[in-house]
Amino acid sequence: MRPDAEAARDAWTSAVHAEELLRTVIDESPDIILMKDWDGKFLLGNRALARLYGTTPEDLVGVDDGAFNPNEEQVAFYLENVRGVMRSGETEIVMEESTDVETGETHYYQSIKRPLIGPDGEPRILVIAHDLTDLQRANRVIQDRERSYSYAMAAAGDGIWDWDIVSDVVTHNAKWMEMFGITSGQLQHPIGVFTEILHPDDREDVQRAIRDALTGSGTYQHEHRMVRGDGTMVHVFDRGQVVERDDEGNPTRMAGAVHDITERILHEHRLRVITEALIDANVSLESKVEERTNELARANSELQNLAWRDALTGLPNRLAGMNHLDAEFARLNRNETGTSSILMMDVDLFKKINDTYGHGVGDDVLTHIASTITESLRAGDFVARFGGEEFMALLPDTDLDGAVIVAEKIREAVEGSAIDAVGTVTLSIGVTVASSADAEMDIAVRRADTALYDAKRLGRNLVVTRSTDSD
Repeated sequence: MRPDAEAARDAWTSAVHAEELLRTVIDESPDIILMKDWDGKFLLGNRALARLYGTTPEDLVGVDDGAFNPNEEQVAFYLENVRGVMRSGETEIVMEESTDVETGETHYYQSIKRPLIGPDGEPRILVIAHDLTDLQRANRVIQDRERSYSYAMAAAGDGIWDWDIVSDVVTHNAKWMEMFGITSGQLQHPIGVFTEILHPDDREDVQRAIRDALTGSGTYQHEHRMVRGDGTMVHVFDRGQVVERDDEGNPTRMAGAVHDITERILHEHRLRVITEALIDANVSLESKVEERTNELARANSELQNLAWRDALTGLPNRLAGMNHLDAEFARLNRNETGTSSILMMDVDLFKKINDTYGHGVGDDVLTHIASTITESLRAGDFVARFGGEEFMALLPDTDLDGAVIVAEKIREAVEGSAIDAVGTVTLSIGVTVASSADAEMDIAVRRADTALYDAKRLGRNLVVTRSTDSD
């Protein structure tokens, strides 16, 4: 194999490995990772996003959220938001909602949005979204509990307290006692018992809040920690109200309730930890994504070039050849005059070469013939490997007689150049002309193929022409 073919293959392999690595990093993340352009169309999306939208990462590319999300208001918000971030040029952290396409359920996300400039110079945005749905549900539960405070009080779901300020005795319900691990025999006790189970670091703040309520509005509420009888800590939301005063307006009685908010505090703590870790990880991930994006851009450019070129011979491949033929046919139609010639060439008895000497020698034969054809053509002519042992040459502005001269030159050059381990190899060639009189270029190509078949049938190592379909 030629060194340039090996280099192309190595580059292709390296590009594939780089893309697979980046794809794995993105798809294995539990967070939603996506990249969009200015129009809100996905340039990239991982499996987490695809699961939400009931599709695949491949089907996300090239469409916007509207293709999967029935909530038009959300889709419009997404587009305006990403454009706003692109305009600002600053990374933003926002709270968002998205509708699950299969269940209709609303999911809540904390999204980090980073504006970028793509290799094409156009704005784009990287989004990493962490699902906070469970936290939102937990917070809504807590809010519902607060709204139904009066019902909880009636059902004794919260710890209830009643403080006789004059006698300095507090009366509790069983729930309060249970909450702090105090035996039911102490339903009444001095206020000092409450003070003692306050967390030492919160004690002064709580006492100050109570004094402010007694000397001010009469309303008390405070979040703090309390220590249970077994030494464990409970986060509570405690609130109360002065309910009785003496003739001089001095408070004589305060009643209230305490609610356990330990779960909510833990969720908030976890959210802070997750957010900080996500931001730290995002700094590293953004750098890696940018690096991988640049690598992919370079690899994609090279892959695009490889897509139009035959890896073995280095010639343009069939796709490039058909594209070149279509462009030439369009040129002939624009000019409405003139002709171009097509040569279809096939290596004689190539299967026998492969069967006798092996595919490695067969590859050497094809490479040698490709080089011989290229050297025999004129400046401005075009040659492509059409597949297997078949080659196509396009000779612009060349009539049939001129094309036959070139074809004979190629045939003689191939026949006259021995190949190691094989010896003499021959080439059969079919020649035709293409003009604006043809309905399409494929007609001329088929005509050249028919002439090539005739050359094979008549004994091989021949140049046969067909000027019309009826020849």
